[in-house]
Amino acid sequence: MARNSDMFNKLTDYLLFLIVSLLPFKEAARTSVLSKRWRHVWRATKNIDFNERFFVRVGEPNEIQETQRLFFIHFVLQWMENYQEPLVENFQLTFTKPGLFRVDMDRCIAFAITRNVKFLAIDFSDPTWGEDDLDDHVALFDLPLIVYGNAALESLKLFSCSFRMSEFVNFGALKDVSLGWLELRMSAIEAILLNCPLLESLSLKKCWNIEHLDIKAPNLQLRNLVIDKCKFAQDWYGIEAPNLRFFKYSGALGFFAVEISREFMEEADLGFGLEFEFDESAGDILYQLLENLYPIRILTVCSYVLQVIPCGEEPFKMDFPLNLTHLTLKAALHEHEFFGICFFLRSSPCLETLTIQIGPGRVFADYAPPFPLMPDNFWEQQFPPFNSFPFECFNTLTVVEVKGFRGTRYELPFLRYLIRSGHVLEHLHITVSKEGEENGGNVEAYHERAQVLQTFQKASPNLQISIY
Repeated sequence: MARNSDMFNKLTDYLLFLIVSLLPFKEAARTSVLSKRWRHVWRATKNIDFNERFFVRVGEPNEIQETQRLFFIHFVLQWMENYQEPLVENFQLTFTKPGLFRVDMDRCIAFAITRNVKFLAIDFSDPTWGEDDLDDHVALFDLPLIVYGNAALESLKLFSCSFRMSEFVNFGALKDVSLGWLELRMSAIEAILLNCPLLESLSLKKCWNIEHLDIKAPNLQLRNLVIDKCKFAQDWYGIEAPNLRFFKYSGALGFFAVEISREFMEEADLGFGLEFEFDESAGDILYQLLENLYPIRILTVCSYVLQVIPCGEEPFKMDFPLNLTHLTLKAALHEHEFFGICFFLRSSPCLETLTIQIGPGRVFADYAPPFPLMPDNFWEQQFPPFNSFPFECFNTLTVVEVKGFRGTRYELPFLRYLIRSGHVLEHLHITVSKEGEENGGNVEAYHERAQVLQTFQKASPNLQISIY
């Protein structure tokens, strides 16, 4: 340790400043205790994150939160006053009550802009707002005019902070735009796409009052597109993005018209947690969406997809094999998901990694299986619709990851089937649920149930089972 300390002492101040700028702001602050020389090094960082949530604890009485918030403001103002560097690379400001401290918020943002910040993130959303609630939250702050004059901005994040659509003509260098918790019109999205020719990443989170989605622009460079729980007047989503590599959608089901280049598309994450009713006709919509996203190699699907997609006109598998090497199932491993799991396993002959994130999911009471369902021995039977058991992917599947294992009714039978059928399976990683006694869980019991997996007959002599 002393030897390492001596090596650090030989570094110039400039190199130390570079080191702390590579650290998260909170970690950079912790370096101040290393030695007398390090006490003020972190104050030269170019990676600044003023986050109220490091100071204000959710759940505390309002009086205590107000005191904590004032302390945070005092810390921020004092820190900026002592900052001597001419440039800032990354500036993040997270604050819950911007309207009560408007002048201070303006000072913070001006501090970053006058130092030619490249990555600006402003988050005025309230941590108590629910991710899955249906409330519309009006933006709590307006983006100051000074920001529009910074033509060097490469990344901009605005949460609960409205902006002037017409001023985006100045942001020609933007590569990354993230908007959340605000009212948004399709015309604003169009302005961003047209005025930001270098745009590579666009993320919309909990935005509302959008007429529909129409992602297209001349020479669009967009590579990453995230639509997260936004509210659209019309459930129609058009995407013409020839360079798109990653697409994540979370929200209500709608009609997707996706045009991409099969040369670039790599990954999709599809979640429909805002659907509250089972609809057999949705199976064909999901099938068409998967066709449009071909040839993705990495796919994540939710419980809704698993329950609905086998109810379409093609209940067994895709007409053509999917190109997947990594499939993630966000599932409850409930009996209603079984046919959907079979659909994807049978459609993915080149699958190498299967990840199962076990969670509560939304199980539909009016679910109608496409075939008679006998859940207790489902994974042992050889019934006609799926008489190709074991699936072709068991000749390529080498890794299975299970997160949130509790050993419930259908978890062990499914994993036993994988263990007995995976001819080349090398790793089975089990992470038990950390849900403690206070939430009705029993972590020790979960570990005991997971140990049963070690007793199952293995198809692969190289299989190693790890339990965490």
